[in-house]
Amino acid sequence: MNNQTTLKRPIILVADDDEVILDLIDTFLKDNGYDSILVTNGLEAVKAFKKHNPDLALLDADMPEMDGFQACEAIRTIPGSRQTPIVMVTVLSDDESVNLAFAVGAEDYITKPIHWAVLRQRIRILLDRKHAQERIQHQATHDELTDLPNRTLFMDRLHSAISLCSRRETQMGLMFIDLDRFKIVNDELGHAAGDQLLKDVASRMLNCIRNSDTVARIGGDEFTVVLSEISVIEDPKNIAKKILNSLQKPFILEGEEVSISCSIGITIFPNDGKDIETLLRNADHSMYRAKKRGRNCYCLHGSDTNLDKN
Repeated sequence: MNNQTTLKRPIILVADDDEVILDLIDTFLKDNGYDSILVTNGLEAVKAFKKHNPDLALLDADMPEMDGFQACEAIRTIPGSRQTPIVMVTVLSDDESVNLAFAVGAEDYITKPIHWAVLRQRIRILLDRKHAQERIQHQATHDELTDLPNRTLFMDRLHSAISLCSRRETQMGLMFIDLDRFKIVNDELGHAAGDQLLKDVASRMLNCIRNSDTVARIGGDEFTVVLSEISVIEDPKNIAKKILNSLQKPFILEGEEVSISCSIGITIFPNDGKDIETLLRNADHSMYRAKKRGRNCYCLHGSDTNLDKN
């Protein structure tokens, strides 16, 4: 999870077969604080969109190999492309062309010769709207305190992981993690310290997993980890050990050194269940087994021999 506040310059894809226009738009964009990707036909535009995932696209309508309308329609089939505004920039001003542009997924339509002040405002408005929608989406799918995925996004990631492993006939893992004696810390040092502890725990957990995995906070002091694909049973065990070791290191809260631990339940798809409900139930059950065995350990579903205690 990257919490850096440095703002990157928005990237705008520009497709136009007129190199003079292309150069003018490029200069205009740079002068207004944007980075640009320049291509000269629709096919290149689709490829560039897939590769660079721009913040906005400006497409000329009349281009060789694939015109702007076709390029817009092709781009809209790319997963996630619906959040990116596309503006048609063209000499065509007839009703049929305008209607076609919006029918294939364009957000706006600007005629040539370009009125630069109009283009400046259109880009600003569309990017502001896009960023507002992204903020709303992020808030709906992430925990407000830790910025980890919340239960909604966790369930979506879990469903995707199961579907992927089903197609590939591979395994994935699910962990339920509950902090041991968190309530004691929260009661003794206060809710502000408890909140800081949860944020610090989230940060440490993120450093223990792979880039393809997901750590989520599903409520209170309960966390989950979706292990996207695992090759051997040692994979989830090793990650569990990393988490246990990481959380054992003292936390500094309100100027005091605080030590906690956690209990981890692990279940494996498809061995321990082939559907979400079964996997969730087994992971939760294994986590409680770990607590009953003395906490600060992990428990693998279906086996008493796979219990490791730090």
